[in-house]
Amino acid sequence: MEDYVLQMNHITKLFPGVKALDDVTFDVRRGEVHALVGENGAGKSTLMKVLSGEYTDYSGELILNGEKVSFKGIKESEAAGIAIIHQELGLIQTLTVCENIFWEMRSARAVSSTGITNMTGQRNCSTS
Repeated sequence: MEDYVLQMNHITKLFPGVKALDDVTFDVRRGEVHALVGENGAGKSTLMKVLSGEYTDYSGELILNGEKVSFKGIKESEAAGIAIIHQELGLIQTLTVCENIFWEMRSARAVSSTGITNMTGQRNCSTS
C-alpha cells in the first residue's frame, strides 16, 4: 500500500461556460516534493484553490493522510497543515527566501534579523 499524504481524485471544477478542471487526479506520497507548472489557464491555481478550500463547489474527493476531507475555507485547510505558496507572491526584498515563504504566518511568528521565530522561541529559518 502506498503512503499517500495527499490524494486529489477525479476533481472537476466548472465556471460559467468553462470546465476549468476535468477529472484531475493528483497524488503526493510522503517525502515527495511537487511543483505544478503549465501554461496560463491550465488549471494550476484552480486546483490549489480547491485544495485550500477557497473553492468548495467542485466534484471529486480530497484525501489527506488517509482521511477524506472537505475544507470550507482557507483557515480549515491551514489548520490541517495545507499551505499554498501562490505564484503571485509579493516578495519583501529585505527578507530571506524562507522568511518570505512564512511571512503570511507572521501572526504566529516573530520576524527578526536572526530568522523567523515562533512564539515559543523556536527558530524556523536560518539566515546564516
